[in-house]
Parts: sequence; C-alpha cells; structure tokens
Amino acid sequence: LDNSNQTPQQTVETILNVMNQIGKMMRVSEKRLKKSNFWNILENIKHKEETVIMDREILGIDHGNRQMKTANTAFLSTVTQNKVKPSNLNQILEFKGKYYSIGGSREDVDTKVDKTVDDDYYILTLASLAAELKARGKNQAAVRLATGLPPRWYESQMKAFRKYLGRERELSFRYQGEGFNVFLEGVSVYMQGFAAITDILAETQGKSCLLVDIGGGTVDGVPIENMRPSGAQPIIDNNGTIKCISNVNEALMAEFGEKAKPYIIETIMRTGTYAGDEAYLRVIRKALNQYTEYIYSLIKKHGYNLHLEKIIFMGGGAAIMQNFGDNEGKDVICIPDIHANARGYEETLKSIWKARQNMAG
Repeated sequence: LDNSNQTPQQTVETILNVMNQIGKMMRVSEKRLKKSNFWNILENIKHKEETVIMDREILGIDHGNRQMKTANTAFLSTVTQNKVKPSNLNQILEFKGKYYSIGGSREDVDTKVDKTVDDDYYILTLASLAAELKARGKNQAAVRLATGLPPRWYESQMKAFRKYLGRERELSFRYQGEGFNVFLEGVSVYMQGFAAITDILAETQGKSCLLVDIGGGTVDGVPIENMRPSGAQPIIDNNGTIKCISNVNEALMAEFGEKAKPYIIETIMRTGTYAGDEAYLRVIRKALNQYTEYIYSLIKKHGYNLHLEKIIFMGGGAAIMQNFGDNEGKDVICIPDIHANARGYEETLKSIWKARQNMAG
C-alpha cells in the first residue's frame, strides 16, 4: 500500500481488493464482508474521489407523456427493447447488455399516470442524461438530477418517483454508440410548472394567477396567490395535446375521409401555419380553435374569472393557446418553450444549492 505512484482512489481500490482476498482466505462470504462498516467507509471514500474527478452538473429533465425534455434536447417518450443489437445505433441505448430504441413513432406515444410502473421512464431518463451531457460537451459527470411531477400527483407520487430515478448511483451506459458514465449524487422532485415561472410571479405584484400546464396527456391548473400555490380548486383534466391531435384528425376524417400526420398537426400547433391545401388547413385551424375554447371553458367551469385572473399557459399546448386562442381582453401569458420546465427545475435546484453553500460559510 505504500506506493507514492497511486492516487487516493487507486489506494482505496487496493485496500478493497486486499480485504476481499483476506475474506476468501478466512472463508468470509463477500456478501457478509460488504456489510462491514469499514468496507462501507472505504466505498464512500472511493465514491467521493470519483466525484472529485468528474465535473458536477445540475441537470433538469421534464418527463412528459409525449416528450422527454432537457434544457437543450427533446425526443418522443417512446422506448422499445430490441431482441438483438441493431446494426444502426442511431437513438439506441445500451444498458446492462440490453438494447433499447428511443423516441420512435408519434403514434406509439402513450399516457402513463404512474411513470414508475415499469422501466420505460428509467431508460428514457438515461437517454435524456446522455443527450443533455453530449449537448454540454461531456460524456461523464457527477449529476444532481432535478425533475418534477404534475400538481395532481405530486404529493402521492413524489417519494416513489425520487426512489425510482435514484435507485442506482453509478451508471454506465451507451447511447448512439457513445459511452457515458454518471455518478448520480441525488434526485430532487419539484412541482411541474411552478418551478419555471418564479421570475414571472415576481412581477405579478400580488395578482391572483392561474398556472395552466397543457401537456401531452393532461391539463393541470394550479391557482397561485402571493407567489405560491393556494388552496383553491385545482384543474385536473385528461384532454392534453394528444387528445387535441386526435380531435383534429377526427375533423379531417369527417370532412375528407383521411388524416394528417401528427408531425404536420404539431407544426401548425407550434407555428400557426403550414404549406398545404388551404381546405385542409381551414379544418385543422378550426379544430385547434375549438380546443382553445374547450380550455377556456374548463377554466371558467372551475370558477376562475377569465378577465380578472392572470393566466399563465405552459407546456406544448401553450403554443395552441397563443396561436389560436381568443386572448383579447384577458391577462394571458403563453410560454410555448417546451424546455421551460426542465430549465426551471435546474434553476430551482441551483438556487437551493447556492443558498446551502452560503449558509455553510
């Protein structure tokens, strides 16, 4: 052990190997050996050394029903396990000897109330980590993960979701043929939507607000008073943008006997326009306008005054409200940026982390 050429991490690794050899000679099982306090202390030292040599990254992920979003990336929330290694590794995640196709067809997108029911969102999380780290020019990092849940599920699912995402600390996987190593330092779960609008709320001057997050599967409304969620009636609805796209195609089928690809409808939702047959576009625009009417009627139905509340629309549906909604005479803010939640989670965790460091001196 007296080797000046070894790093502290290598020295600890040597001690662990020696302990393992001694345990074998003394016929002590490896399982029993690893339960010892000394072993755990050495493992913690080794992990701390590994963390030191890695850059620390605070990384936000928005686990949407339709799309996975980070601060700089987005892809469809679909995952399919492959029986054999694909020849083309584009959008392929390799983890523990298994291969997964990530972000497939828009038609394959499904809505999950509880994202911990299977491993799909865990695999999608690994792909998001890889995509965002690559966007930051890295393939390894000590990550503090920040994520969120819709208001309706926050209290009941927060602990389970945090445990689900943090079940492994040392992660090694490959995405699109490139290797990634992540040491997961911790997982923080925030209320979806709220983390992304703190700057806006600071400028409301105490006005009563309603945050409406229109996601792929759900519409969630959170009443806000004095810059924090109030106890007023929330909005809980299952007609998100996936249902909106379905409504558009129903209207097209009724009028022309054929549908439009989800990509085309999403482009019109996002930009308000598309180069195509005007007769078809007219039907699509009408159906999108009807969806905005539905959203406003939903808000009124829950007792909110459209002319007195400040209404903040977020999520993929915010672009629909911005481009097709009757917003005249209403105090409306639309945040169509699909990355807003992920960036909001990051900023919230950064603020908390900075405050803790300041308190520590």
